[in-house]
Amino acid sequence: MQDYRRKIAYLYAYEGGEKLGNAGFVKAEDRGGICRLAVHLRCYSRSGEDPGKVYLYFRHRQQLVGIYLGALKNRNGALEWQGTFSSDDIQGKGIRFGQTEGVWIQRPGGKEYVAEWDDYPVDISRFVIYPKGGEKCIRCPWFGKCERSSVDEADRRGTVYEGSDPAGQKSREAE
Repeated sequence: MQDYRRKIAYLYAYEGGEKLGNAGFVKAEDRGGICRLAVHLRCYSRSGEDPGKVYLYFRHRQQLVGIYLGALKNRNGALEWQGTFSSDDIQGKGIRFGQTEGVWIQRPGGKEYVAEWDDYPVDISRFVIYPKGGEKCIRCPWFGKCERSSVDEADRRGTVYEGSDPAGQKSREAE
């Protein structure tokens, strides 16, 4: 029989770092090396407004690192995202689905939603986006503490920088 895992978690709204009420759910099914993920968030976005971004996150040192999966879409009076990816190498980042902790959603206006597989509260101030420097940047001892592996203070999570040198130097040369 194929290896099969299924996870279902509630999405909770976070405001000011505090966990508020339930705002939706996430279903994940891992079978045969392919993971199917479905996100359902009970809210909407106006026409022309950015509905939000979906990240699968994992813990690394003191950070919660988000791997971008895609943008939410307005469907059936809610915001939804559905997709598939390799459970052994999510988005080519070298992270396995079994290493993830849950789903993080970022919406305009500082609205954030988190689904933790184990249903524990999350410190949302520890979230960072997976850097362009990739695995080498994450292994760098300065990860999350240098301007190249974190985001600009003016746009806390909107821009991703390349990894720390020398990994950042190598990734710039590759482009």
